Amino acid sequence: MGLFKKKQETNETKCKTCGLELHDPERLKRHINKAHGHLPAKKMTDEGGGGLW
Repeated sequence: MGLFKKKQETNETKCKTCGLELHDPERLKRHINKAHGHLPAKKMTDEGGGGLW
């Protein structure tokens, strides 16, 4: 009947990290890779005395 189809689609197109809702699951995949997929190249540690500058 399709009564619950739209509700299920909105769950598939909502980003779990930031809550952004997109209209297409493919766009959600691209959004996750682009916005949340990158890890920092260098992590700050207490050793070495290095800072941001």
